[in-house]
Amino acid sequence: MKSHHLVTLLVLILLCSSLLSVSGSGDGGGTTTVEDKITQLKRMAYSHPEGSPQMIQAWQQILSLDPMNLEAHVLLGWALITKMPHMGERGIQLLEASFNPHQVKPTIDFNFLQTYVIAATIGRYRSQQKEYAAAKHFTKLALELSQRHPNHHNNNNLGGSNSGIISHTEDGDVCLQMQLATMLDYFPDSTIAADAAIADMTKYADRLLAHPGWEINDPAISAMMPGAVADPYIHCELSIFYLSFYYRADVAAVARRHYEMASRGWPALNATADFVRKYDEEEIHPCITRKLRLLVISAVLTEGHSNSETFGGMLSRLDRDIFDVTYVLLAEMENSKIAEFTKTHPADRVHIFSKEAGDVSDGAWTMRMANEIESWEVDIIFYFDLTMSTLARRLGMQRLAPVQVNSNGHPITSGHDRSVVQYFISWAAAELPLEEAQRHYTEELIMVPSDIFYQYYERRTLPGQVSRMDGQPFGHLTRSDFGLPSSSRHKNVYLCMQKPFKFQPEFDELVCGVMAKDPNGWIVLHREISPANQEVFEKRLKRNGCNLSQITFLDQMPHHRLLALHRESTVVLDSYPAGGDTTTREVLEMGKPLVTLPGLLLGGRWSLGYMSNIGLKESTKKALIASSPDEYVKLAVQLASDDAFREMVEADIRKSVKNLFQRDDAVVAWQKIFLDISPYQQCSREKFHRMEKHEL
Repeated sequence: MKSHHLVTLLVLILLCSSLLSVSGSGDGGGTTTVEDKITQLKRMAYSHPEGSPQMIQAWQQILSLDPMNLEAHVLLGWALITKMPHMGERGIQLLEASFNPHQVKPTIDFNFLQTYVIAATIGRYRSQQKEYAAAKHFTKLALELSQRHPNHHNNNNLGGSNSGIISHTEDGDVCLQMQLATMLDYFPDSTIAADAAIADMTKYADRLLAHPGWEINDPAISAMMPGAVADPYIHCELSIFYLSFYYRADVAAVARRHYEMASRGWPALNATADFVRKYDEEEIHPCITRKLRLLVISAVLTEGHSNSETFGGMLSRLDRDIFDVTYVLLAEMENSKIAEFTKTHPADRVHIFSKEAGDVSDGAWTMRMANEIESWEVDIIFYFDLTMSTLARRLGMQRLAPVQVNSNGHPITSGHDRSVVQYFISWAAAELPLEEAQRHYTEELIMVPSDIFYQYYERRTLPGQVSRMDGQPFGHLTRSDFGLPSSSRHKNVYLCMQKPFKFQPEFDELVCGVMAKDPNGWIVLHREISPANQEVFEKRLKRNGCNLSQITFLDQMPHHRLLALHRESTVVLDSYPAGGDTTTREVLEMGKPLVTLPGLLLGGRWSLGYMSNIGLKESTKKALIASSPDEYVKLAVQLASDDAFREMVEADIRKSVKNLFQRDDAVVAWQKIFLDISPYQQCSREKFHRMEKHEL
């Protein structure tokens, strides 16, 4: 964004509003001296380039002389966020203060168009920081301000170029409406707050979708809003990632609205490859004599990522006499290293796509990647995490193969129309009965049978208590290395190191219930990275009766330390309603008891699936799998308090956990699914099926 144009306008606003005078200056004879100094400093600020050290220093000195100076708050704040990204938080704080009568005098004028740009900028920044309350407040304010000026979208010169009109309906700025329609409460204060967030999203989405004839004007939004130029899609439509933790919501309906808004906002993404259109027009599809072309696309097809660990064993073992496999890594992070399993077969092709310098001011820039993928004319595209990556999500909106598939790399439906993404592959052992589970997906749900393991998993530890993931030993680590009490009074350590975004409000009563039933127990939880959200979490726990003095919050740690922490715990608590997957496998591999309460959606049922299939005794399963919150608390405390009983459960886990790994039947099951959904039959297989039918 050419932010100096907006700054110039802001200066004019301030001048017209007579805001260049000093506010809150001292009394008596010192007033003139302060005013003179401020006037000199302003001259200095305006005589230097925006964002220069001299300009920044001048405004900072003005604030030291006049802490309530609106002009300094606005212009310094804007310079920091647009010219010095590393100072973005400070810049946003200054802009936020410009709306607060306790921090500036007078406050910023709501009658000017540019005030809505400032409010929108604050809202988008706070959303990026996962601070829901502030994000929603300023985004709603910006939307209201855009409604005050119904003709603001005709002002097309903010960026100093012919950028066109800002997308607008009678409800205001379309981009802001889209943000509010996709703004999940990242760390809700209560189930009531979580439900309210979904209700608000639905309200904004339905109103926006009810308006005909709109789409996002990428050049215009890029010219006006800081940050939008990099990718207007990401700026306007927020991530669907956190939806997988909202178990009371109609997740399929919410995801579908997300897709429909993107489809309307960036219609170029609704493309169908020419060869796919031709396939659709053909009434009969002859069998093929070549291999089936399978394309795997992911933004986390990287070494060590949990999704690579989940799918790599199966994908690398598919029969290469049947499948021609190509991998695409959508490199959203610099220096991404593609997973080693993709190099198992020399004939497999590997491509790494990433954003280029010219991919700006265009939410549909992924069409560049799509055009190359289309030229390969593959039969099946397998996305194993369509809701984790905005790049994958946009590619998945286009029909680049006759059959496109989603799966549980992030265990939530894509929301894409079933004509575009036809299937979601899941595991019957971790799903509700098919008819009930299907309601949670826009794709047709296909499941690996419940009596077959879902994937070909490898152990994540090496002999001698060494982590396979980071190569470090962990046998020497003890509770004291984690700052945990070693006294007999607090011998029972209950551990849950799931990512904090899984700590939904429903989890609080389980944790605090355990503490109430075992008052000498010690709880260990993952610390939330956002201080604001950590504060929300601690308030929630206090409200539910937890004694925070008996809770240790730990930051993310290297893998070998996490394994040691699991080993040193007494009982591991599965998060709820979204539970563990990779973590559960690691806990079982360490031979530790994990208590789980299966949730409604796939993401809350992995522990149930694993523990139901590795060959545990019925008594062990009953000791670990709860059917209610009260039973969850009871099982956890019973395991911690009864050493003999816990040792018996651990012995059964250690005996049975070998059945979790290196399951060839999982590869066979996946291969069968891919062949069943293939748009083409291979002639050799068709002949085999005819012979098999004749023999029967």
